[in-house]
Amino acid sequence: MFFKKLSALVLVIFVASFFSTSVGFAAAKQPFYYAGWLPFWKKQSGAIDISDNLYDFHELSPFSYKVLSDGTIVDDLKLKEGFWPAWLSAVKDAGVKNIPTIAWFDGPAIHKLLTNKKKRIAHEDAITKLVKDMKFDGIDIDYEAKLADTKPYFSTFIYGLAIRLHPLGKKLTCTVEARTPLTSLLSVITNGMPEDTRTANDYAVLNKYCDEVRIMAYDQGLVDGKLDMTKGNGTIYAPIADPEWAEKTVREALKYISPKKIMLGIPTYGYEYEVGWYNGQLIYKRLRSHTFFQAIERAARVGAIPMRNSAGELSFAYATSTSIDSYGGASPNLTWKVTSTIPEFVASTSAQGLFTRFVSFSDSKSAADKIALAKKLGIRGVVFFKFDGEQDPLLWNEMK
Repeated sequence: MFFKKLSALVLVIFVASFFSTSVGFAAAKQPFYYAGWLPFWKKQSGAIDISDNLYDFHELSPFSYKVLSDGTIVDDLKLKEGFWPAWLSAVKDAGVKNIPTIAWFDGPAIHKLLTNKKKRIAHEDAITKLVKDMKFDGIDIDYEAKLADTKPYFSTFIYGLAIRLHPLGKKLTCTVEARTPLTSLLSVITNGMPEDTRTANDYAVLNKYCDEVRIMAYDQGLVDGKLDMTKGNGTIYAPIADPEWAEKTVREALKYISPKKIMLGIPTYGYEYEVGWYNGQLIYKRLRSHTFFQAIERAARVGAIPMRNSAGELSFAYATSTSIDSYGGASPNLTWKVTSTIPEFVASTSAQGLFTRFVSFSDSKSAADKIALAKKLGIRGVVFFKFDGEQDPLLWNEMK
């Protein structure tokens, strides 16, 4: 009897040990998620490129819907027409989640709608109906430029969507602007701590009700004053997304949001600036965006060789006789001033009566650095903005 009990005990221990090991192994094998946005302005080339690499994805978000000032949802991609039904069917067959984006960039209009209870509820119902009727796996809410006063109303809106979508088994994805630590903000470095430090997104609420939170860690520009001082003094520094800055934004989010929900946004594009120097300050005027191929082509036209910069991106500078002011100038919102000694290239160009142009852009290597960062931080995965058929083709090799 004793040996029977001992044998049974050994069997129980063995089975428990086996399942414990199996569970631990399964947890370690949870997928690192890859997602991407397909823009409506490059829908055909983007869809073809994605189709050729469909099995690299876990989620796709056609950048398809916009919101009018009255709350009406408009489908810019026209997902019911053309090749889209067949394309979406192929996405589903590949086991990839289809989570289209609803984008709205008008802060005052967002505030006006969400503060009206009747209109807010109608908007929540309309979004839920769209997800049901189109048989989407969920919806991605990308409401940007919100006012700080909108914060509680946006939180109520997210809650309203969650209680509608979750019982249907649908996912709620929330895309939000990256939050730079206050002590690193350019405005704080320049002018001291502002009186109003309010934010428009309640990260704690997003953590509670969103299944996934996408951090748009791009369009860094000159926002991080600390990095500007250490990397941009005496040299040109205006990255799309320095990994050091991207890490700061994720760590800010991790204070409130579970790592299992955070997706790091990674850019696939770049910007061109006119860079001048006056009275101890570098002046950056953003001129235009560039895809990877546009940046490579511009470098070839001006005889420049893109080099890896301190932000891990490719960049080059060139001289031109045409000022950005010839095109009407840059918006004040797209102009930045940073205390710096004058860079050698800017000094040389100015001495010849010419203007300095600077292009910084993302490639597969800069994307790989951020994928490695996301894995190091233990978050859910990464989401790329954007797949339009014009990103670095070597990027596909980095999605592992």
